[in-house]
Amino acid sequence: MISRKELIELNVVREIIKEYPESGQKKVFLAKEDGYEVIVKIVQFNNERVKREIDIICKNSLTNVPKILSVSEFTSRDNKEYLCIKEEYIDGPTLEAVLANNKLNLRQGLKLLKTLLKISIVLEEKNIVHRDIKPSNIISAKSGDFYLIDFGIARILNQTSLTQSEAAVGPHTPGYGAPELFQYSKENITIKSDLFSIGVVMFESLTGLHPFLRGDEANVNEIWYRTKTVIPIDYIIKGDNSKQLISFIQTLMQKHTSRRPPSARKAYEWFQVLLPTIVLEETSK
Repeated sequence: MISRKELIELNVVREIIKEYPESGQKKVFLAKEDGYEVIVKIVQFNNERVKREIDIICKNSLTNVPKILSVSEFTSRDNKEYLCIKEEYIDGPTLEAVLANNKLNLRQGLKLLKTLLKISIVLEEKNIVHRDIKPSNIISAKSGDFYLIDFGIARILNQTSLTQSEAAVGPHTPGYGAPELFQYSKENITIKSDLFSIGVVMFESLTGLHPFLRGDEANVNEIWYRTKTVIPIDYIIKGDNSKQLISFIQTLMQKHTSRRPPSARKAYEWFQVLLPTIVLEETSK
C-alpha cells in the first residue's frame, strides 16, 4: 500500500495530521485541506465494495452519516491505480471508545436510538442494509450527536450481491450481526438485520454489558452460538420505570426476523410511543 510520504509528494493530500490503523485494504488518514480537517481514505482502484459505498453515500440523502467531499483517482510511482476519498471529519471518539470507560446515560441513549432508527428508515426506503452497525462504526461527536460510518459491506437489495452465493458465512461482525447474516440466509437479509444490530448496540450502551458475550470471547463459533441461543438478561434501566424501553430493545434482538418490528418505520413509531413512559432525571443530563 502507498506510503503517506508518497501521497504528499504526488499532491494527493497537502498535509497529513494522523494515520489510523490500517483497516482491510484501506489506508485512512486525518488530513488538512484548505484549513479544514478531512478524513482521507486510500484504496486500490478495483475495490468494488468501496465503489458501492461511495455510491450509497453520494446518491442518497443520509443524515448523521459523514458526507463524501470528493473522489479522485491517481497512479502511484509503481503504476498502481488508487482511489482517494475525502470525507467530512466528525470530531469525537467512537462509541466503542466511549463505552470502554462508561455506559451512556439515558438521555444520550435515547438520542442514539432515535438517530439509528431514523437512518434505518432512509436505508429501508433505498433498499440498503448496512450489515455492520456496531460501536466502532458509530462516532460520538463532541456536539452530542451520533454518526454512523463505514458502509463498506452494505448490501443494496436490488443489485447483484458482491458475496458469492455459496459462501458459508455472510459479511458481518460477530457479536453484532443478526443470525441471518452469519448464516447467510440471503432471502431473510433486510432492514430487520440492521434493527437486530441496533438492539445489540443499545443494550450494550445502556447497560454496559454485551447481551450475548461476557469477557473477551475469541472463539467465533461460540459467539455465533450465543447470538443464536442466549436470551439477554431482563435488565432494569433507571428511568425506564414501565420497562417499555428494555422490552423494545429486546424485541429488536429477536432471533427470528418475524418477531422483530416489521419495518424500520414501524420500529420508529413504537419508539415514539414508549417515549412518554421514560422518566429523565436531572442527573441524566
